[in-house]
Amino acid sequence: MEEEDQLPRKKWDFMIGIALVLFGSFRLYQRTRTEAAWDYRAVLTILFIAYGGFLIYRHFQNQDSNKN
Repeated sequence: MEEEDQLPRKKWDFMIGIALVLFGSFRLYQRTRTEAAWDYRAVLTILFIAYGGFLIYRHFQNQDSNKN
């Protein structure tokens, strides 16, 4: 029962992870094309991309552990 309640949350985490990676990568690409200096915004963008990657990784790790 509890796992059924977590299923929509897992799907949302996966979609949020994809969005963070895609939009963060695009934002970082645009920033590097216009500015040469790396400031706190670039570092913050990289942290959001990393968190999005972590959400995607966790989604696939949980999916593999549910099959066993």
